[in-house]
Amino acid sequence: MIRPRFSIDVIVPVYNAVHDLRRCVESVLKHTGGDYRLVLIDDASPDDSLRKYFDELKDLQLAHVELLANATNLGFTLTANRGMACARPSADVVLLNSDTIVTHDWLDALARCAASDARIGTITPFSNNAEICSLPRFCENNAWPPDRDASLMGQALRETAVPTYPDIPTGVGFCLYIRRALIDAIGAFDPAFGQGYGEENDFCMRAADAGFRNVLCDDAFVVHSGGSSFGDARTELAQRNMALLLSRHPRYLDLVGEYIDADPLRPLRVLSAARYRSLVEPLPGMLHVIHGHGGGTEYHVRALIASACKVFYQYLLIAVGDEWQLESHTADGIETYDFRRLPDESWSDFLGGLCARFGIELIHLHNISGCRDGLMSSLSESRVPYGYTVHDLNFACPTITFLNEKQAYCGGVTDSAVCRHCLALQPEFKHVDIESWRERHRALLARAAFIIAPSPWAGSMLRRYFPEHEIEIIPHASSEGMQRDDAVKSRLPCPDDGRPVVAVLGAIGPDKGSRRLESLVALTRARALNLRWVLIGYLDRGRVPLQSEDGVFTMHGPYDSRELAALLEHYKVRLVAYPSAGPETFSFTLSEAWAAGLPAVVPPIGALAERVRATGAGWIFDESEWPSEARMLDRIVSLLDEKHRGEYDAAAARARAGPQSTLESMVSETLAVYRRAKTDASIERSMSPIAIERCLAALHYAPWIMPDPKAIAEDESSLDAAPAASSDVVARFAQAALRIRHTLPGRMLYRIAPKSVVAALKARLAP
Repeated sequence: MIRPRFSIDVIVPVYNAVHDLRRCVESVLKHTGGDYRLVLIDDASPDDSLRKYFDELKDLQLAHVELLANATNLGFTLTANRGMACARPSADVVLLNSDTIVTHDWLDALARCAASDARIGTITPFSNNAEICSLPRFCENNAWPPDRDASLMGQALRETAVPTYPDIPTGVGFCLYIRRALIDAIGAFDPAFGQGYGEENDFCMRAADAGFRNVLCDDAFVVHSGGSSFGDARTELAQRNMALLLSRHPRYLDLVGEYIDADPLRPLRVLSAARYRSLVEPLPGMLHVIHGHGGGTEYHVRALIASACKVFYQYLLIAVGDEWQLESHTADGIETYDFRRLPDESWSDFLGGLCARFGIELIHLHNISGCRDGLMSSLSESRVPYGYTVHDLNFACPTITFLNEKQAYCGGVTDSAVCRHCLALQPEFKHVDIESWRERHRALLARAAFIIAPSPWAGSMLRRYFPEHEIEIIPHASSEGMQRDDAVKSRLPCPDDGRPVVAVLGAIGPDKGSRRLESLVALTRARALNLRWVLIGYLDRGRVPLQSEDGVFTMHGPYDSRELAALLEHYKVRLVAYPSAGPETFSFTLSEAWAAGLPAVVPPIGALAERVRATGAGWIFDESEWPSEARMLDRIVSLLDEKHRGEYDAAAARARAGPQSTLESMVSETLAVYRRAKTDASIERSMSPIAIERCLAALHYAPWIMPDPKAIAEDESSLDAAPAASSDVVARFAQAALRIRHTLPGRMLYRIAPKSVVAALKARLAP
């Protein structure tokens, strides 16, 4: 990497804190090269150990280290000014706090930033403790233990930076690179700020007024301990200097507040934090692929991700056409990237680039219907091993549910001629070549490192079409539930009249019996039966909660699965029914019904019948009942009849006591499959990572632009021209204090604002 040709003087004002200073100087000497000079200025420190340390440095006779001392204590501002004054006439200056630790390439990175644009006046690197330039958490002091290796964060930033050198409203004084041209144009810090605090904010505002930029060097990192320089004088200095700063730049707080609200640096922090995590704790990446339809598949995948994050870095891909939404799951939450395939980009390059960028070493397919052709194309050339879980049977039949043209279950026909005729009668599928369909999926499965089915029935049905593949059975397990943003919070009334209530659970379309449920409700009403129906979920014809006037039918609407047990109790449900037309491969709602102690009545097909048969925690419609809603209803009424109470109670007891797969066992078995797949696979690591620029775009990175200083000046003059009542001014300052109280200026203003006004504003903002 070419080193910019700049002369740079690094000025370190010093006051006591010799331990911090030692670490700072050692880091500068270790990590700095080129034409630089290190100038240490002792601001009349009373600590004898500091003078002894200066003597040690003198004895080393380092040509590029200069040691100065103030005769009397001048404070940070004047000491910094002395450093700028004694700097070489052509040199740029870096003001560096004594409680910092620099990292590899730090000064070269700052110089490269300066060389990128002659309009740059001040430069601030990223740090753990630098207000708006802090990472990983914005506007916080991210504690940095003494034994933590800072070089890894520096490496992470270098590897994830374009760099972009974005504007920031103000530099941060812990490490502030200042161009010689800026000093020549506006002078040094204003001596009015005395001991310090706020002088760099005033300086940066003056720089902007003079046409210079204040920028972040987004590929440099400097550790900052913070708080060593001012001791007990902090509060008094903050109060005095904030008032001075605001008197000169009335719009300053609004400028910083708007910047904090926008938080434009967040994508930069996200990328660097992800890379830092992988450097500190190298784990393989796992990519789960789903469709964008939600439901049980997403429920299962998110539970698996949450439980396996200590073994693999977890990513969730929702692939829909050329738009691929990638979620990165960490202990701190979920980061979402919105990627788009480029017009001339192959599918294999697209997938391979994502895998290379995020360290993905294993792919778990759950549903590829959102981008079938693209995924099948990319996986046919993938250098990353992948596996598949049978959440549905669309690999065997595009209808997924095996419903024929009469919307009746075909039983799993394998004869291609029969299937071709069936599909031709269904407009949605008439163009599907079933032989080609199955051959393509057979080839996909042939290259799979593993195949998992959640039930024996699902596994046996897949093998009916693809008998050459081995399948492992790992039952799904319920977690604590999955939050839904559209969940209905309120509950419709349920009359307490003793009429038994039958529930149907979930999003019910034709394959899960939406028309059959409507028929069951109509028959209940027509026969004037002593029975109510509640759909905890919604129909394909509407999601809005509703209740019939006669109370026979209630539709709750979308629900949070964590609330299901409480909803079942609220609606006084005694039995859960499944009027499905097609088969299920597992059914989370059956697990949840049993967890609530409710038995179920299910069709004689698929995993529902298999599970009820194995546990006795319910009943199975027989072959004469299932085709007829009238006979299904007769069976339900009979099951709820008091004369069959003993049979009902026994089934309910088996539902409560029946063994269900635990999350721990499911995760353990799945991780064992992953490890075997990874061990057996030879991973080619020559894939080209997707460009950092695209990652930033996927995070919607938009660098902040400093407003025109003329516009700021006009705003400030309007404030002066139309003075508000003193109570309004106090309220405005208090509001600004609350808004940016996590930053240095905000904390200073927070101390100034009357506590009664701040308390009143807090009360108003409280939920």
